[in-house]
Amino acid sequence: MPGLDGAAGRHVAVIRAAVATVTYGLLTTAFVLGVLWFALPAEPRWEPAVNSLTLVAGMTGLVVERLSSAAERHTQVLAAVRRELERNQAVLAGNEFARTVDDRPRAVFARLAASAVDAALVSGALDRRRDAALVTDLHRWRDTVQGFNRRLDLTENMTVLERQTPGEREIWDAAMRLPNGYVAATRQQLADLLRALPAR
Repeated sequence: MPGLDGAAGRHVAVIRAAVATVTYGLLTTAFVLGVLWFALPAEPRWEPAVNSLTLVAGMTGLVVERLSSAAERHTQVLAAVRRELERNQAVLAGNEFARTVDDRPRAVFARLAASAVDAALVSGALDRRRDAALVTDLHRWRDTVQGFNRRLDLTENMTVLERQTPGEREIWDAAMRLPNGYVAATRQQLADLLRALPAR
């Protein structure tokens, strides 16, 4: 299924196939009993069996299909969040916040994305109880992304618009690369969030 990763997609497909098999099996049995009921009108016991099987088939199909759709939506939302977080990890990795190719401090920085996280938080696909800790982590990450991108705006303004001297730019560049600085803390929070996501 598009949008689903490996085992999760196969799990949803197996659930749907099982639901379809049970539902069609019950409906086929109800149909056969209905034909027998018409063919043998002297046998009134077929009517409750036909009605019961039809109702059970309808309710089973409806309830399990809703559960299956919710599971699929949950998996799709988490897959989108994981892809976005991995892209952010690539942005934060390596020398993105160090120097340019010609060994000069950067003047423009790539921003972190949070659109999939925003969509996940408002989609209703995350369960209140099962995903409570994850929702809290996603809210914290969203706040971190907003703060991080705002700091990049300020850094770019200071390095470009304020016409800083090379020495001042070096100080800003060094601050971006501190081992225990804000960028490093953001990298660590992102790594922790990726580990907290359910396995694919």
